[in-house]
Amino acid sequence: MNSTNDIVMVMGYPAMGKSRLAKPYIEQGYFRLNRDILGCGLDDLIPMMSKEYNNGETRFILDNTYMTKESRTPVIEWAQKNGFSVKGIWLTSKTPKAIEVAQYNSCLRMIRRFGKLLSPDEIKAKKDPNTFPPAALFAYRKKLEKPKKKEGFDTLETVYFEREMDKEIYKNKAIILDYDGTLRKTKSGEKYPKTPDDIEILPGRRETLDSYLERGYLLLGVSNQSFVGKGVITHKEAESCFEKTNELLGLDIDYRFCPHYYFPINCYCRKPMPGLGVELVEEYKLNPDETIMVGDQTTDKTFARRCGFQFQHADKFFKM
Repeated sequence: MNSTNDIVMVMGYPAMGKSRLAKPYIEQGYFRLNRDILGCGLDDLIPMMSKEYNNGETRFILDNTYMTKESRTPVIEWAQKNGFSVKGIWLTSKTPKAIEVAQYNSCLRMIRRFGKLLSPDEIKAKKDPNTFPPAALFAYRKKLEKPKKKEGFDTLETVYFEREMDKEIYKNKAIILDYDGTLRKTKSGEKYPKTPDDIEILPGRRETLDSYLERGYLLLGVSNQSFVGKGVITHKEAESCFEKTNELLGLDIDYRFCPHYYFPINCYCRKPMPGLGVELVEEYKLNPDETIMVGDQTTDKTFARRCGFQFQHADKFFKM
C-alpha cells in the first residue's frame, strides 16, 4: 500500500460540526468530497473519487453523515481495492447528547444564515440540504449504526464535540424564565391563561428577580403556548397575556413563545427544543455558563441542558 494513499471519513449527525473537523485536512491539501456541497448522493461520491484518483489525487476527506454500515461500505471497499488506508473519525457528544448538539447547531445555522429561527412552513419551503426539520434528526437517530473498526477502517477515532464561543463576545448573563407555573398561575385553574384578567403572579417573584437585576443579569422569557396551536386562543391574545404578566410584575422581560401544537414535533421553538434559547444567546450575546434557566417542568430542565444553561427549579430559585 502506498503510504500517501489516504482517505479520511468524518462521520456523525447532520449539523454536528463535521466541516470543522474536515477543515485541517482540506488545508493540508486533501481533496474534499461532501455530498451537500456537490449536490449529489453518497453513491455518487465513489465515481467522483475514482475520477480524481485517476487525475492524480491521493488524499481524500469525506465529511458526510454515513449513518449506516451499508453507507460506509462502498468507501471502504474502494479504498481496499485501490490500496488506500481509511481513517474514520466519529464525531459525537456525551453531554449534551449528540442529537441535542445537532439540534442546537441546526438552529444556530438557521439564525446565522437567515437572521431568524425558521417556522416549520419556512423550513419546508427551503431547498437547502443544511436546513431540515427536527424529524430529520430523529430519523437519523433511529437508523444510526455507529461505525466499528472491524468494518475495515485502519483506524477509528471518536471525537467529542466541543462548542467554541468567544467569551469576549458572549459575555452577558441572564435569567431565562418559564412563565406558566414559574411566574404566574391562572385564577381559573387552566394550565395557560386565555385572558389577561385570569393571571395571578406567584408570590416572591418581583423581589427575587430584582436581586438578580441588581447583579447585572438580564431577564428573558421562554414559554410553550400550545393553546395557540390548538386554536383556543390567538397569537395576539397570548401576547396580551404575556404583556399583562410583565405589567403585574412591574418588569420588562423580553419573552419568546412557541405557538405550535405539541404533536407532532415539527418546530425547533417548542421546549425542550433549544431554538428559542439559541435565539436569545445570539441576540443578547449570552455566556451559557453564566445563564440560568428557571422553570417547573422536566422540559425546562432538558431545554437548559441542550442550550448549555444552568437550571434551577422555580420552587428552589424563588426561595433563595
